[in-house]
Amino acid sequence: MLRTLLGAGSGPRLSHDTLDGLPQNGRTDPIEYYRRPLVGYLFRERINMGLRMLGQRRFRSLLEVGYGAGAVLVALAPSVDAMAGIDLDAEPEIVDRALRARGLDAKLLKGSVCEMPYADGAFDLVVSFSVFEHLSAYEAGLAEVSRVLAPGGVFLLGMPAVNRTMSRLFELIGHRDIDDDHVTTPAEVASTFARHGLRVKQRTNLGAPGGGPALYYTWLLERV
Repeated sequence: MLRTLLGAGSGPRLSHDTLDGLPQNGRTDPIEYYRRPLVGYLFRERINMGLRMLGQRRFRSLLEVGYGAGAVLVALAPSVDAMAGIDLDAEPEIVDRALRARGLDAKLLKGSVCEMPYADGAFDLVVSFSVFEHLSAYEAGLAEVSRVLAPGGVFLLGMPAVNRTMSRLFELIGHRDIDDDHVTTPAEVASTFARHGLRVKQRTNLGAPGGGPALYYTWLLERV
């Protein structure tokens, strides 16, 4: 089943099959947008763009910051030995049930990335998509991610652009008042990576269809 979800011999990927049976979990969970025709492709591709950076590497322990409905956990499960997640808005029990239905297990908590109850160096992979744009205290979040990452571990971080173009696009798909939630830009966060012991290994961005401006930024960062 898991090899079917990923495709034999490929790296992790978020597909339509990955989304099967995953209900919306929390006010900020965008899982229903992932199922739409064009918009769904963009929402899934912003994740897959990052997952491709991991290649076929296997990890001992994964922490997802902002697990929502659990789709990224499902996509990454065949590539990791143990999974954990923390989310300020989502309910752990909802994802627990969805994961168990697929024969998967993760230790999920409700809490903030700025104050995480994990030991130093507990994980060799941390992933977080579309969380840090909501944080005015993003440096506290980066410091905590760096703390729980083992030396040489990697942090896969994705963030949308925060500008007028993105605000308009969110309005067009029915997502209002996005400027009230998106308070921090990718450039602001990226400017502090080195201060928190994080070195950029790879970076990429997702552009608007037709060659428009960048919509989403992704970094693969190493804990030095």
